[in-house]
Amino acid sequence: MRDDEMLLREKLAAEIGTVAWSWLRPHHRRGILFLVDAEIELLEVAVAVAGDRVEMIREWLAAGSLQRPGPETVAVWESDGGLFRGVIVKPYVFFQPVPL
Repeated sequence: MRDDEMLLREKLAAEIGTVAWSWLRPHHRRGILFLVDAEIELLEVAVAVAGDRVEMIREWLAAGSLQRPGPETVAVWESDGGLFRGVIVKPYVFFQPVPL
């Protein structure tokens, strides 16, 4: 791994935090929020997006591993809240639910 990629990884890893749905809601409304499948590391998605790895991102999108949350799921979070791990890679926000 190159030094610049290691530095990017470290920077993004430090920026991943735990947030409530109320923090994610405005990003959802702006259409910049993406749900990351539990089988993919949130950090891997952040690094791929920051590194402009278009093919990898297209594969995740096509497989549904990276998607905008649907209205039914959002309705549950609006009603029940929840905790999530999230990271911003401008202009997007990527997140995963924290397992209970």
